[in-house]
Amino acid sequence: MKQGSPMNDAHRKPMPALEETMIDWARESAEIARSYYLKSGELTFKHAREAVTEADRKIERLLTERIEAAFPDDTVFGEEFGPDGSKGRPEGRIWHIDPIDGTLNFALGLPNFCTSMALMDGDEILAACVYAPLHEEAFTASRGEGCRLNGEALQVSTREPLAEAVISAQLQKGGRYVQCAELLKAILMQTMKMRRLGTIALEMAYLAAGRYDAMIAGRGRPQQLYDVAAGILLVQEAGGRVSDHHGQPYVPYTTDLVASNGLVHDELIDLIVKY
Repeated sequence: MKQGSPMNDAHRKPMPALEETMIDWARESAEIARSYYLKSGELTFKHAREAVTEADRKIERLLTERIEAAFPDDTVFGEEFGPDGSKGRPEGRIWHIDPIDGTLNFALGLPNFCTSMALMDGDEILAACVYAPLHEEAFTASRGEGCRLNGEALQVSTREPLAEAVISAQLQKGGRYVQCAELLKAILMQTMKMRRLGTIALEMAYLAAGRYDAMIAGRGRPQQLYDVAAGILLVQEAGGRVSDHHGQPYVPYTTDLVASNGLVHDELIDLIVKY
């Protein structure tokens, strides 16, 4: 029942060049984030009471410029300036980027926030990077090439059963877990501990690193890929499992997402389905 840890030498693979490139971009964006942290100015909101700062806008512009220069045929969907992908997506490769996931934390001076990037082709996630600026942690993955933290291979935890699991939660007012108080209570009572960071990309990165054993997210509306695509690939490539709340493979823009180390997944799904 130990936590996840770096894999041994026999399972290590060289970091793909694209991951190295994404880390370079993320480190550039981190300089912007750190320059605004604790002095981001007046707190402002956009749609659905989502916080936004000038740092979000500057980072997204930077990442868009870097992607368009390196891959001119690719499309960029960003949280601040990109279109809503659930309303129709162009064909070909698409970059889904969230310049600061956890903007409210960032604006309030709380340390849990990150930059998230994912490259997709159709519904397949090809590469991902989640970067935590304050801790200088780069979580990266490529399809079929494993998951890494600052270049060191990662795997999910081996904790089980669900009663021993540490679970993170994304709780939205219109989502399943807030609307069904009995379900939320059951999950709280039947797991060891629950944590809530307020940044879904970083929570999935922590799950991939074995710091959490499972994560639940229910929005009540389509979950944007700039929030979750990178984290999904991190978890999968670290040996974990991602599904909807019925246990079926996660489909882009589904309203509910359940991720785990795989060992507690069925127990968690059974509990959700029960309610």
